[in-house]
Amino acid sequence: MIKLTTTALLAFAFLGCAETAEAVEVPAAVQSAFQAAYPGATDVEWSQDDDHYEVEFEMNGEEMEVEYTATGEVMED
Repeated sequence: MIKLTTTALLAFAFLGCAETAEAVEVPAAVQSAFQAAYPGATDVEWSQDDDHYEVEFEMNGEEMEVEYTATGEVMED
């Protein structure tokens, strides 16, 4: 019984700490622009902020971040 309780508590703790990622629908123009600029990108994660899209990814072992307009243009800081 103790094993079952411990296992259940660990499972709930793990699930409670896990991040939930919502699927972001990225326009084709944005995806195409990103893939053309960073063809070797890995660990790609998209998010949407108001009227633009942000992508976090790794390229050659370096973490990077780029923001795009809905039409696929890179936003300047």
